[in-house]
Amino acid sequence: MKTIVSTLFIVFAFHFAFGQNTAFVKAPSDLTSIKETGKGYITLPERLTKEEVQSKAKYYTLYFTVDFDEKSKVATINMVDNNERSRAIIVRFLAGCEVQNVTVGSETINRDLVFEKYLK
Repeated sequence: MKTIVSTLFIVFAFHFAFGQNTAFVKAPSDLTSIKETGKGYITLPERLTKEEVQSKAKYYTLYFTVDFDEKSKVATINMVDNNERSRAIIVRFLAGCEVQNVTVGSETINRDLVFEKYLK
């Protein structure tokens, strides 16, 4: 019994820890629109504040800007220079926000696959 309780605790703790580091995108078009129109939307983890997002986004203003709605947690990405290199740097921004995974629709992928799958 002690082992079962310990195992359940570890599973829940692991799930909770990684759930806190997941960004959400309603539909693939919210990411592919970055490539097509230079604008897209990513819902960042609940724990992030506007100040934290701004402090991380300030390093990437040559490539894109980020407008962050603290209430909804939606980050609007606006490309300054919409090319592959600039879009690849979005992944670096997500890493700075400590995002590990991105749930796109019903599919969860590692942050590092976002560029290859949706932004390249």
